[in-house]
Amino acid sequence: MHEYWQALCAFSPSLRRFYLSSALTMTVAFGLAAVLQNLYLLRLGFDARFIGLVLGIGQLVWAAAALPAGLVSGRLGLRRGIQLGNLLFATGLALVLLVETQPAALWRPWLIGSQAVMMIGAAFMTVNIAPYLMVVTQEQERRHAFAVSQALGPTAAFLGSVIAGLLPGLLATLFGLSLDQAAPYRLALWLAPMLAAVAALPLFGAERAVIIPQSAQVRSAQPAPLKLLIVYGVIIFLQAIGEGAARTFFNVYLDTGLGVRPAEIGSIMGLAQLLPIAAALSIPFFLARWGTGATLLAAILGLSVCLVPLALGQQVWVAALAYMGVIAMATFMGTSRDLLGQQLVTPRWRTTIQSVIIIGLALGWATIAVVGGWLIDANGFSAMFLTGAVAALASAALLVAFLRRQRRAAPVASVEMPTPEPSSS
Repeated sequence: MHEYWQALCAFSPSLRRFYLSSALTMTVAFGLAAVLQNLYLLRLGFDARFIGLVLGIGQLVWAAAALPAGLVSGRLGLRRGIQLGNLLFATGLALVLLVETQPAALWRPWLIGSQAVMMIGAAFMTVNIAPYLMVVTQEQERRHAFAVSQALGPTAAFLGSVIAGLLPGLLATLFGLSLDQAAPYRLALWLAPMLAAVAALPLFGAERAVIIPQSAQVRSAQPAPLKLLIVYGVIIFLQAIGEGAARTFFNVYLDTGLGVRPAEIGSIMGLAQLLPIAAALSIPFFLARWGTGATLLAAILGLSVCLVPLALGQQVWVAALAYMGVIAMATFMGTSRDLLGQQLVTPRWRTTIQSVIIIGLALGWATIAVVGGWLIDANGFSAMFLTGAVAALASAALLVAFLRRQRRAAPVASVEMPTPEPSSS
């Protein structure tokens, strides 16, 4: 605990500004939008299949934008890349909420296009987060910095989810509306793009974090580790199918499958973030004791176990506990996945492997969004959740083989962090 406190006290002003910006962004992405966007689309008359299509196409755009976002951010600076992502995400979400101003015939393409803008913004943010943390931290504080960053997600999601659960009812009462209408959800969701735009402000004054290009001679001595990148991307893709099964459709499951009211959905999704907060803060202990690779493996196996009660149970309390477990495992996966990726490569390839991680996540979530919507219509929610569990198990099996192969070449889980590349403010 003393080591943890020392690391926290040593955090730089740039890191603290980054945390404030991240907290605002995650309140929107994992709280307000996660709870309300699907409920809003349901109230507009769309079914699970179309919602899955919208989200799936958005994830594909996220994947396609990951590498270009990394290249653009290499020129702008990592901090500016994150800020651009904030603004694009806010713009896309605002466009979603303007869909009712368009002719009904344009609603479907408008929603798909708006989601695409949102996910281009998500690409700029997510590709730059891990490399930025690597630049603004020292090796002795890095595990703790990644852990605190991961803890911000469930903390902000808890706050955002509770607010999202309460706002539609309050607004419906205030304006004499019904919760069966889209208007209360639309009005509540307008808070999200405003906060997403404000999230760009704390980063002004933070370190710009421009990675200094290496000489041609150094670059030629560091060929791209293509096989490593591909295999690691497939591992993340399969893991993301399992995680996305819960993240994408959990609120739809509560609303249409179990008949839970919006305020209770917000409370359930908010309370589900409490265990992940503790899980995130305990991550440095597990990383130090087990190593990065073993921590990631344990989290993926835990994810597959937690998805089974969602598939087999029909009680709200079972669903709530299982979802809490999924989010806790996702917290462990997020830190260990990103940190292992950064450890596997030299500084030149950090943004590249982070882009590969984002592509794997996006394609996995896109796959389960599209296929999951079809499975729900055809066979119900159980089939969709079981598909996620099987995909997570496949990811764990591939990770075991990958880590064994890497260990024969070099001890991956205990690799020393490469020295951060020079940056300029």
